Amino acid sequence: MSASNVSRLVLLLGVMSLLAIPGCQMPRSAEVDDYLKGQLAADKGQLDDALANLTHAIEKNPKMGLAYMSRGEVLKARGDYEKAAGDFAQVTKLEPFNFDAHYELGLMYQYLKKFEAAITAYQKAVEIRPLDPHANMNLALVYTQMDQPLRGLGYAQRAVNGDEQSPLTHANLGILYSQIGYSELAIDELQKAIELNSQETQVFLALIGEYVKLKKYVPARNVADAGCKISPTAALYERLGSCLYFLGSYEEGRTAFENALKLDPTYFMALNGLGATAMRQALQSTPADLNLARQAVAYWQRSLKQNPNQPNIKGLLEKYTGKLGLDKPEQP
Repeated sequence: MSASNVSRLVLLLGVMSLLAIPGCQMPRSAEVDDYLKGQLAADKGQLDDALANLTHAIEKNPKMGLAYMSRGEVLKARGDYEKAAGDFAQVTKLEPFNFDAHYELGLMYQYLKKFEAAITAYQKAVEIRPLDPHANMNLALVYTQMDQPLRGLGYAQRAVNGDEQSPLTHANLGILYSQIGYSELAIDELQKAIELNSQETQVFLALIGEYVKLKKYVPARNVADAGCKISPTAALYERLGSCLYFLGSYEEGRTAFENALKLDPTYFMALNGLGATAMRQALQSTPADLNLARQAVAYWQRSLKQNPNQPNIKGLLEKYTGKLGLDKPEQP
């Protein structure tokens, strides 16, 4: 349950208890009834009914922040981020210290790519809850979306301090470190994310990428192998194949590339890896093994059919078909 849902539930139960206590002096107002109808409809997924009832509540009591908050959530669920932002903004005016309203307002602006407005809203949220991991991390991500990751670094670090057991916060901090070129720090954070049971493919791929940047192919291979065992994907098998290629384990690498294609026959990067492996083996033979060279060309041709926008692969085909006369290679 989100923080906003928790706060709404507490208030909703408070309203209901006041209505239920014998002798309570609080009258049963029409706007409260409309709010309750709207919230119950929202909880059932009946968004049109929820929107209508919450709007009636607001019309009867324009200062009912709880109704604006709930209507904003309904509008968010419908994908109407602009109108949702308007409701959350209204709550921030009525309740300046409402963390959830500032946070949700920032989120809407982030969705709408109104990054400066998102930053202002998130900064208000973290003023209220300085160590909240979600607000701090989203603030860091907004700066990243603006191509200013260094400005978001402090917020990403604070997000980790706010929730040190979250694999997501460590993963995001690691990816941010990667973007600003701090490979060793990136490796530390990405490893922590995996140790905390992150099974996200992107975390494994990011960690492999950092090791490859440093030409540390053995740990890169180990991470790729672990990732393939935990959450096998074509991308992870392709990375495993690439690491094995750099380590000179060509047959093992070929198997990894083939496993990638079993998971996704259109994964052109695996075809490129198979082509590179076959060509490397061809050139290491004395004389050059023409059959392996033909296989390499065939793999690269298949790759270009999947993704024609590969100038490097086109260059390799021009180079080797021109030198070896392989215009009609055998299909591997």
